[in-house]
Amino acid sequence: MNSVTLMTLGIFVFSLAVFYVFARFTAKLIRQHRDIYGLLYALEEEEKKRR
Repeated sequence: MNSVTLMTLGIFVFSLAVFYVFARFTAKLIRQHRDIYGLLYALEEEEKKRR
């Protein structure tokens, strides 16, 4: 293998690693976003009970 092939493979592996980290981060944000709706609903119900 020559140096160009190795460099290309290195860039490809690095790109896959960055994509994987970004995908995990995005999935975590989506989960947090879904969880907040339940909390907001519970807060709203508590406010209604106080009135």
